Amino acid sequence: MKNLSLKYKLFLSTAIVVLLYAAFSILFVNLYVKNTFEKESIRDGKSLVAAMSSHIVDYLLIKDFMSINKFFDEIMATNNKVSYIFIEKDGQVLLHTFQEGFPKRLLDVTHKKGAVDYMVVKKGDETYYDFSAPIFEGRAGVLRVGISERVGENAIRETIKSLAFIAVGFLIIALIVSILISRRLTRPISLLTSSATEIADGNYSKSVEVHGDDEVGKLSVSFNKMAGAVKIREKELREVNEELETVNIRLHEYIEELNRTKDELVKSKQDKAVTETSKAMIHHMRQPLTYLVMAIELFTDEIQGGAFNMDAIQKRLFAIEEAGMKVSELLKKFEALKEYRTVEYSDRTKIIDIGEE
Repeated sequence: MKNLSLKYKLFLSTAIVVLLYAAFSILFVNLYVKNTFEKESIRDGKSLVAAMSSHIVDYLLIKDFMSINKFFDEIMATNNKVSYIFIEKDGQVLLHTFQEGFPKRLLDVTHKKGAVDYMVVKKGDETYYDFSAPIFEGRAGVLRVGISERVGENAIRETIKSLAFIAVGFLIIALIVSILISRRLTRPISLLTSSATEIADGNYSKSVEVHGDDEVGKLSVSFNKMAGAVKIREKELREVNEELETVNIRLHEYIEELNRTKDELVKSKQDKAVTETSKAMIHHMRQPLTYLVMAIELFTDEIQGGAFNMDAIQKRLFAIEEAGMKVSELLKKFEALKEYRTVEYSDRTKIIDIGEE
């Protein structure tokens, strides 16, 4: 039932309702109507046998059996419920309407004496209501009238057949109505489903037709409004996304430009540091190198002049050694250089100060 479509659920529900109605109607006929029919048959049978017993008293007293037979024939002809009529007196049958002979077992049926009574008897496959009424207070005999239950059963059977035909007719009508209703319901719902699927796939221009002002029509209107709102929202999101993409592209360009600027700045600082370091090296090594060159020249001149004063030679050699140690110390400082500070001079020249703190 859960996997059935709405159309088939509607068909099935309608068929179940109609069939239940037919079943309850048939049950009602079998129980209530049959009981009512039996009560009416008993009442009518008692009234009939009482009226007939009063009518034939005079004929029976004068023994006008021909008139009684004629009267019995008229009753049988006009009332199809009556199956047989006979008169008994003291266990003897005076008159009867049986064509094939009187069934004597009917005489074994015992009724109340002196009163209108009935009994249910079986004759073959049929059931009868056997009514009795005393004639002339029972002194002229007892009138017995048999009314077949078949007539009532046939009536009930015909009623049930009619109800069955009516149920089939109602079922056909209900199915036709359910088809119309299902078309009215399922077609817009199917369109809504297909439109929702297309919107989910990105087709926001899809809309559904509105038919009528009922709930389905209102649902279609609401769906179209929702689709329009989703379309507008999607457009806004697309525009925002495009703006974000543009900003992202610009941001990447700015980052690249910043990286280039940083590289140029680092390179510029590196070049500046190299220049300043070179100037500092030249500045700091100029004095000891000049002193070293001068000491070597003086030492050379003294050697070439032939003057070998050992004190003077030792003094020159000591000066040369001191200048060499100074150069070596400066080189060690430059090797261990990590940070530096510059000193500005009057000619705007900046020289690295690597002196002791």
